Amino acid sequence: MKKIKRLLSILLALIMLATLFVSNVSVSASEFYFDDGIFSYRIYKGKAQIADIISNIKIINIPDTVIHNGVTYPVTNLSVEMEGYSNFDFGGTVETINVGKNIEWMDFNYSDEQLSSDYYYFTLKTINIPSGSKLNYLDLNLNCQNLENINIAPDSVLKHLYLSDCPKLRKLTLPKSLKHCSFGDVPDLRLKIAKDNKYLKVKNNQILSKDGKILYDVVGWNFDVKVCKTVREIYSDFGNSCITKLTLGKNISKLKRYSLDETSFAHDRNVKIILKNKKKVPKIQDDAFYNSKKIKFYVQNKKVAKELKKKLKGSGIKKAKILVGKKVVYKNING
Repeated sequence: MKKIKRLLSILLALIMLATLFVSNVSVSASEFYFDDGIFSYRIYKGKAQIADIISNIKIINIPDTVIHNGVTYPVTNLSVEMEGYSNFDFGGTVETINVGKNIEWMDFNYSDEQLSSDYYYFTLKTINIPSGSKLNYLDLNLNCQNLENINIAPDSVLKHLYLSDCPKLRKLTLPKSLKHCSFGDVPDLRLKIAKDNKYLKVKNNQILSKDGKILYDVVGWNFDVKVCKTVREIYSDFGNSCITKLTLGKNISKLKRYSLDETSFAHDRNVKIILKNKKKVPKIQDDAFYNSKKIKFYVQNKKVAKELKKKLKGSGIKKAKILVGKKVVYKNING
């Protein structure tokens, strides 16, 4: 009886080891790479992701599907951050990207180390997002010096759009589906947004919540910004990088963390912030002015000046001044 139990135990252990081995093999087999002469693909969980462009072509037509060994895979992702494919550079020739209908995610968000080398897509001029596209996330956090057009179909389901360093992009219409967006160093961009967008609206090139109470971003190089009167809160991603004068209306009640940090203002220039409220100062979250320098606050009276000085503690601001009229009331304020 003991021998039978021992044999059963050994058999059970062998079965468990075999199961584990087969499981590991199937996991490994579920992920592999291949190329078709134009793209290098990563196949994972039954979907194809473009990991690199290996052909020197001007126009990229991202396919809806790709066939490998008789199996058809939907092409759902194009990303430069995939492990093992750090040399993703469009071959240095691509001018146009036509997005496939199954693409859900496109990400060109580089690390600082990558950006310090040759990761600059000077040739890219146009991105076309067609009708029926499933694309919901597009991140172009790179240096697209010649990008002129992002054509988004009216029925787009795009929800997230992030752009940076696109000096030739001058016009863009945001779709009704868009929920989140950010634009850095796009100096001449003028925005429009679908009227039936339920989440956002654009006024004076300021991206606002639909009810107008939250300011998300100021687009383009605006040196003198008067925040819309309806705004009560400035969001964390707000940033323009060249503001020298900012007027905060009477309704502003909150400045969120990093909302007016050093990336919001012109570097190495004096910045003037005018607070219009005569009775109180907005709530200032920690690091709201993180590492911001050469700031002069202009307030309506000494009472507001005193309250502002108190609320700037923990804000991250460096050597600020508070003035009532032309008179400096407090100076060398560090938060």
